[in-house]
Amino acid sequence: MNYTNLIISSRFENTRLAALCATEVASRSFNSEALNEIELSIVELVNNCIEHAYEESVNQQVSIEFKLFKDHLIIEVTDNGKALDPSILDNMNGSFDFDPDDLDNLPEGGFGLNIIKASMDEVKYERLNDKNHWLLTKFC
Repeated sequence: MNYTNLIISSRFENTRLAALCATEVASRSFNSEALNEIELSIVELVNNCIEHAYEESVNQQVSIEFKLFKDHLIIEVTDNGKALDPSILDNMNGSFDFDPDDLDNLPEGGFGLNIIKASMDEVKYERLNDKNHWLLTKFC
């Protein structure tokens, strides 16, 4: 197992750093399509932590742990921000059911979590010890 830990402050400009770290860790085991999915998932999740959990409050911490195994990657993202209602994630199916030509009726939110669910093989969330814990898994 290869283990890497990154702690960033809750600033949107640090999202790219998290994505680059994810890509570097995963590049030894995943093809370019999977790398793009992993990178996109990290960008969406870290942005959600900053925007929703921390309500854009700067200088909070977002911890990202990467664990690369022979056949899969586990990414754990932890923050101390506001909790997510777990039913929101449970009701996401990773699909995008809307008419892109009907601009007046496009859904207003939830794209980020749907992107994450569509891109990763497993997505889990729990609130534990006043922290949000996200566990993302991608198989090779």
